[in-house]
Amino acid sequence: MRFSLLAFAALLASCTSAISPPDTPPAYSEPPPLAEDGYVSIVTSADIPMSVPELRAFLLEQPFIGFLEATENISPPVSEEPLSGEWLTPGAVRRLQLADGHYVIERVLENEPERFTYQAWVFTNAAARGVNHIFGEQRFIALGPDETRFEWTYNVKPKSAITGVFVRRQVPELTTFMDTGTQAMAAAATEAAQQDG
Repeated sequence: MRFSLLAFAALLASCTSAISPPDTPPAYSEPPPLAEDGYVSIVTSADIPMSVPELRAFLLEQPFIGFLEATENISPPVSEEPLSGEWLTPGAVRRLQLADGHYVIERVLENEPERFTYQAWVFTNAAARGVNHIFGEQRFIALGPDETRFEWTYNVKPKSAITGVFVRRQVPELTTFMDTGTQAMAAAATEAAQQDG
């Protein structure tokens, strides 16, 4: 029992310790299949005084990743590089460079008027030690002719039950990261709607 506790502690330490950014960007690799269960899910939302088409058009002009801000351990994207297809088209793949020099690769799964889903599965930072993939979903829910609820869900699939402990420890900070970005986007969209009105 003592050995297994020490091994468990060592694994958690390795999941949270820093990793240096790579010298070169990671190459594309085949994504793992989406899971049927076992995700750690975080949800954030905001109500915005725009119709669904207006909000989707706003996010074409000002992509959502531009509203994300760094936390103590999470770096936001600062640039993107298409690897295949045109982003927002199902099947398209891009590589994001993060502010700390790390990278993430993600692909579009679905892009419907009221639902956008994607998968991230290549990580060069500490997430690579404990995360199999992330299934992200953005929903645009009409609350009325001129109001939309933007709902963003991050479904994180741990590599194992043990690394799930590491993932769950990150939930409060990940929630802050997501909510700060969502509220910043909502404030900018609200201001744009008031100017247009």
